[in-house]
Amino acid sequence: MEEGHKQVFVPIVTTPGGKETILGVFSKEEDSWDVMRAFLSRAAGTDIVSGNITAWEIDFVGEEGQFVLSSFDRNHCPVCDERTFWVEGDEEKARCYYPRCGAWIEQNPYDSERWDCGWPAANWDKRADSYKQAFQRLIEMRAQSKSAGNQIRMPSREAWLGERDRERRSIQKMKVDSVLDEMTED
Repeated sequence: MEEGHKQVFVPIVTTPGGKETILGVFSKEEDSWDVMRAFLSRAAGTDIVSGNITAWEIDFVGEEGQFVLSSFDRNHCPVCDERTFWVEGDEEKARCYYPRCGAWIEQNPYDSERWDCGWPAANWDKRADSYKQAFQRLIEMRAQSKSAGNQIRMPSREAWLGERDRERRSIQKMKVDSVLDEMTED
């Protein structure tokens, strides 16, 4: 039985001078993505400007034994203006890794003509016809927040999700109490 090509996956980050740092070598692609995302979420204090995940063929002779699966470029976030907005590929998707922001852009998985974007910290989502338009929609979200005075104290993503969970539990408790009241009235 012939064995298929085996690969290893290597997340690499690069400084402005072109110095590369290898973050690890993994036999599973998912592990390399997890390490890269973990690094991007903590890269705010670094001078890293780009990165990529490269797949290497094992036991391969020749120059085509490697290929870049995805590349990442660092930019200022259109919402929070931190340098934590990482564009993946050639404007395929982007995400802000700043904990209090989390803005994102990605192509709709069901309609390739549509782009979706959002700002989880404010619970806003929008649709767009192109990546550039989605980026502009994120800028509009920032402008709406500033005009409403919400920019001064945005909650962390965890705090916002905790508040939504408390609201959900409160609603569930009211429903249970209502049902119990109906049962005791009979």
